[in-house]
Amino acid sequence: MKSYWFLRALSLCAFVIAKVSSAAVDGSDAPFPPETYVFSLWNINSTNSSGNDKAIGNDTSLSDCQKCTERLSLGKNISLSRPDLVPIIWTKWCTVTGVDTAIDCEVTYSRNTVQRTGYGTDFTNVLQLMDPSSYDGQYYCYYQEDVCSLPATPEVDISYMWPQKQPKHYIAPTPGSETFNVLHVSDFHIELDYTIGGEGNCSSGGICCTPHCYREKPFPSGYNETYYNTSTQSFYNSSYVNGEFVKGDFEYYYNSSIYQPAHTFGEYECDAPEVLINNSLKSITDYQKLKNLNFQFAIFTGDLVDHDEDQYISFESTVLSEEYIYRDLKYRLQNISVFPVLGNHDSYPYGQLAQNSSGHSNLYNWNYDLMAEMWSDFGWLDASAAQQVRSHYTGYAITTQQGLKIISLNSNSWYDANLYTFWNSTEPDTFGQFEFLVDELVASEAIDQRVWIIAHIPPIVSDILPIPAKLFSDVIKRFSPYTIAGIFYGHTHEDQFSILYAGNGTEKTAENVVNHAWITQAVTPQVQKNPSWRYYEVDSKTFSIMDSQNFYFKLNETFDNSGNEPTWEFEYSARDAFDIDWPSTSPLNASYWHLVAEKMKNSTYYNQMYTNYEYRFSPYTPDCSSTTDCKDNWCYVTSFTYERYANCTS
Repeated sequence: MKSYWFLRALSLCAFVIAKVSSAAVDGSDAPFPPETYVFSLWNINSTNSSGNDKAIGNDTSLSDCQKCTERLSLGKNISLSRPDLVPIIWTKWCTVTGVDTAIDCEVTYSRNTVQRTGYGTDFTNVLQLMDPSSYDGQYYCYYQEDVCSLPATPEVDISYMWPQKQPKHYIAPTPGSETFNVLHVSDFHIELDYTIGGEGNCSSGGICCTPHCYREKPFPSGYNETYYNTSTQSFYNSSYVNGEFVKGDFEYYYNSSIYQPAHTFGEYECDAPEVLINNSLKSITDYQKLKNLNFQFAIFTGDLVDHDEDQYISFESTVLSEEYIYRDLKYRLQNISVFPVLGNHDSYPYGQLAQNSSGHSNLYNWNYDLMAEMWSDFGWLDASAAQQVRSHYTGYAITTQQGLKIISLNSNSWYDANLYTFWNSTEPDTFGQFEFLVDELVASEAIDQRVWIIAHIPPIVSDILPIPAKLFSDVIKRFSPYTIAGIFYGHTHEDQFSILYAGNGTEKTAENVVNHAWITQAVTPQVQKNPSWRYYEVDSKTFSIMDSQNFYFKLNETFDNSGNEPTWEFEYSARDAFDIDWPSTSPLNASYWHLVAEKMKNSTYYNQMYTNYEYRFSPYTPDCSSTTDCKDNWCYVTSFTYERYANCTS
């Protein structure tokens, strides 16, 4: 079967090359543009202009999945001889067949430029590398076009990377009697073009509160626009000058086309204006002063750039977002070291990251160099770690002054939106991140050093590929509980935890707990959450987490407060919130969170409590007693990988 599809694609490609071999790149010197000939292969008509009545698009003997993989096979052959044609051909095919809107087709398949996102350059690169008739094609057509079934995860194993586990490595070290504090912030998503008075409840494809967003939905019956003209409404162009809040001018002018005008400090469907980011960081330093509290260091688990539509994100806006956030962090936190990771939004184009072995990693060197320079200039990383940033796709390992090793990983290497993950997709470690991670863990284990792992995207979400999610779980099992003291993520914008159990994860008992991950809340209110941050009380001896203290403010209360600063509140202590009978000297480890999960499973009250914290008491918090929104919470917190979660819910 494989040889049949290869030969068929090869014959189709030969037809194409014969037609276009003498044409100019843009087709202007040919009787028909080159994309016309190739497009005929997908034509939905029974007979097309070339006389080919077995075009891929109208071949009834092919399933949608087969059509997708055959297009990839054809594209691979074209990319190897005329890579310049691939973006032209696929953009035309996408537009004319109506696979997507003209704008989205342009973004998905056109060449990338510094002015405007396009994935055609990376798509062409990956076509040259991938094997469409293998798992590569199946994974691509499942994740990118949603026309194939997700193939069964193959048996993969990287246990050759580590030595045999010794008896002492099955036991976590006992905490001491002292603690120190570590700040954790995540998911700022600065919205550079946040527009006060812009549409805060849009229906366009991107983020709301921008100059280009709009609302197609009709206004609800009885809507009263005069509500937005009252003197208490917060439509002030405010900012922070020399660290202090300055209320700007009242900027809102009634616009009958806008249903929910955007307020000063943000909206629940929008990303964060810079005034919100500065306010969040100021609330941290204000709390430090109030409580005479010191943070020994901070971790930032990614996402600097906003969620706007790809056509509105440029290279410049990506760089500015990265520079602004890290500048604000440095300004506010002063001499506190910040150990960051990059998120899926913190690349250009969005989510893309090429393996060094692919021959295309030079497309992303600008980001590695920028991060290495900023993080070392701010005094967060030493020269050795900064060099690792350049070598490991912004990943690094560093030992803090307290003796803890922090290993930072770039989770875009496992992200389903990253086209380069569909090359050699069953190879366990094309990015070399597992080798890097395991080598660092082996070295720490040998000297009894405890480790934190920080990354952006947790394996529990659907957009991490199943093979790396499984392999990461294997690594955690091997080095827990003796070496790995903590795992920390962002990405979901929700306050969550995720427990890893032994075996295949179906026996969710106290005896089978292995480790767990902290998935922290976001500063951005998008989507429908209140801004939040937390800090950890960390055992000085073992670096286990003894407690987390969480803070937030009610964004909706800033809509009608005359443009004044928000009032931040203490939200909850992780040790106290769930009424778990737990020794005060024991860390909040996976065994503790197993007990929390059991309460969530057996009690609507505690499931609602978890959901309240997940949303930070926003007006959009689901009611677990009257909806089905909370029914899968237990599966979520006890599955660790999305594959296990899907099995649990089914």
